[in-house]
Amino acid sequence: MEGVPLQLVIVVVIGVAALGILIGWLAMAGDTDPILRKVSVEPETVSMEGDGRITKVVNFDVYIYDSEGDEVDGAVLTFSGSVDEKVVQKVDSGDSVEVTLALAPGEDTGTVVIKAEKGGGMGSCETTVIVLRSG
Repeated sequence: MEGVPLQLVIVVVIGVAALGILIGWLAMAGDTDPILRKVSVEPETVSMEGDGRITKVVNFDVYIYDSEGDEVDGAVLTFSGSVDEKVVQKVDSGDSVEVTLALAPGEDTGTVVIKAEKGGGMGSCETTVIVLRSG
């Protein structure tokens, strides 16, 4: 019986040390690096006029945000879908990008997918612009 209190003290000390390590790990897990959260463009809808195959040059103002709500610079944007040619360009948030949109004959609507990507573990996000044939 004389060794039981010493063993109990050792178990309690080891348990407290293990608990301290776990709390430290949990605290570090909350400190994550920001990731790309949102890309938005203006205009969000583009109207085009004409018959047959039509094209229109549009300047998109691009805004890219991370998970902390800060603007992101140096992201690579890819414009695909209803475009005359796929566009890939490195931009800063707030930049303007010129893209030639296109609708094939018989198409009344289309979409342009804008994907933002950034290295360093920030990942990617995307948005869509609606293209409409009017008149």
